[in-house]
Amino acid sequence: MATKMNRRGISNVVATIILIAVAIALAVAVAVWVFGLAGSASKTATLQVQAIGLTGVGNAINSSGGSATLTILISNPSSSGIGINGFTLGSLSCVFSQPVQVPAGTQGGQLTITLGITSGSTSGTYVFNNATSISGSGGITVPTGIKASCSGNQTAAVGIQYSGYITTVSGQTYPFTVTASS
Repeated sequence: MATKMNRRGISNVVATIILIAVAIALAVAVAVWVFGLAGSASKTATLQVQAIGLTGVGNAINSSGGSATLTILISNPSSSGIGINGFTLGSLSCVFSQPVQVPAGTQGGQLTITLGITSGSTSGTYVFNNATSISGSGGITVPTGIKASCSGNQTAAVGIQYSGYITTVSGQTYPFTVTASS
């Protein structure tokens, strides 16, 4: 009883169409995955920080109780607001009692920090060890009654460049440099 089996496969044309369809489906899946990652990365909060100046250094020779002003220009081009938790200037590190808010889309907002001069000398060297007031403009919101808890101190002299950074609530740091002036 020999039976003749008539086996037929799919045609070459149909096989090619199926392979092309599977390749296109995989390419679309990979593209969605890649562009999904790129889209979420572009939404990550980021700041642009530039120190404008450290002014008032040298105004209180041989005295304490004077002050200097650190002015920082901040932009937030991201789609979400960012909270600033504190700053560091050299070896002076300060944490705010409440976050300073930089809303989404802020361009060129100013954060102004008044630094207390605790001692001065005839050589023009001054020591900062606290932040006596914090204010904001251009969209930056500083909570009423905000205080800064500082540790360390920073010696400053006119004409010297200092580096520091802003720290956000999420722990990211954004560096800046500033030159002290009178």
